[in-house]
Amino acid sequence: MKRTFAAACTALTAGTMAALMAVNTPAAQITEDKARSIALENAGQKEEDVTFAKATTDMEDGQLVYEIKFVTADYQKYDYDILAADGMILTIEYDAQPAKATHNSRKTTISQDRAKEISLAHAGQKEENVTFTKTEADRDDGRLEYEFEFVDGEKKEYQYEINGSTGAIIGWKYDAKNYLASTSGSTQKAAISNVEAAKAAALKQAGLKSGDVTWGQVKTDYDDGRLIYEGEFFHGTLEYEFEIDGVSGMIIGWDVDSIYD
Repeated sequence: MKRTFAAACTALTAGTMAALMAVNTPAAQITEDKARSIALENAGQKEEDVTFAKATTDMEDGQLVYEIKFVTADYQKYDYDILAADGMILTIEYDAQPAKATHNSRKTTISQDRAKEISLAHAGQKEENVTFTKTEADRDDGRLEYEFEFVDGEKKEYQYEINGSTGAIIGWKYDAKNYLASTSGSTQKAAISNVEAAKAAALKQAGLKSGDVTWGQVKTDYDDGRLIYEGEFFHGTLEYEFEIDGVSGMIIGWDVDSIYD
């Protein structure tokens, strides 16, 4: 059977996923170190026990996102997308080397209904509060696996693979992008409301005062409908260019060069 999704955080006990999602909304814009900490806490891992393969930023649907990837000593791979504006976990994906099938693994020891209960308990959901979009049994290298996909009332998506012999969660995936899209339009307020505020944010980043610089052009633009401030200023022999996200107030582009280059 081909995996239809990447999974996440098999070490978590049943019912803990909902509790961990509650830490998704810190009060203010987060740093890369904070994004790493959120991912590690959610995965139940310690920084000294993993190797970070990637920790970068990217724009996704007009919002700045931290992409955090790390791998454990036993080659479990974790991949997180975390919203920079408030630390919300957008997606979690996990992949690990599956155990080889044995003769005993071919025998079914749990029912499909029991496997469904395990996935719902881990997600912290009740069956009456979700809509199942996939319920399937298949074999991977001789091992029976149950696959479930369901959506809760907030449009958050969950996908699970359950070992049919042991009831162990082979993996899961969580995706809150649809939830974010349904709420962001009505709840987000611009942190940078005008050009003067953008200039102030750029000066703070540079550690300079307004009287220390000569301003070039500062203008507004839109990236997938999201307000962006772009501009430049000069200090001594240096030219500063910046891009600032109008919603979060975060510096998303920064370049400093000599005016002689």
